[in-house]
Amino acid sequence: MTELVEWTRSVLEKNRFHPLLIIANFIVEFLKIHPFEDGNGRLSRVLTNLLLLRSGYPFIQYVSHKQIVERRKDEYYLALRTSQETFNTAKENGGDTIAPWLNFFTSVVKEQATKAIALVDGQNAEEHLSPKQLEVWNYIGGVSETGPSIIVNATGIALGTVRQALERLLSLGKVKRFGRGRGTRYVKI
Repeated sequence: MTELVEWTRSVLEKNRFHPLLIIANFIVEFLKIHPFEDGNGRLSRVLTNLLLLRSGYPFIQYVSHKQIVERRKDEYYLALRTSQETFNTAKENGGDTIAPWLNFFTSVVKEQATKAIALVDGQNAEEHLSPKQLEVWNYIGGVSETGPSIIVNATGIALGTVRQALERLLSLGKVKRFGRGRGTRYVKI
């Protein structure tokens, strides 16, 4: 692990290869090493997000890498296994080792970027809402205006969750806020 971390840090600093190649390599190697008894997959997704954010991919925080990988789990395991089977073999020297994993990894990042652009453009924003956020949004769509406590009473969702959902909907441009404090009202745009 020390060797992998040092190599990754050094290569990223030197800007010798494209960051996506370096990050993809780090993740496939990390998963091959499998340093922990449990949680390596989850940690690899967190590390992916961290490395992508540090490498200038800010959209990563708006579209879930984890959800895309979960939806494409069969493809994920096939690419990972196919690439890792060639480690320490004659085929590894031919340069084909990481290709299946790299293709999968870059397709996930591309899908994240595409979804982030659609999110910014306001297209299909509901695909990027959690079930409770979607429930709040749907409720607001059925009334002329509402407030957080009214949403809590109507949906049974906790006040803190309602407030978070409203902030998310505001950031997506799906609702508009009027007033402040107890008199705050929301309307669907």
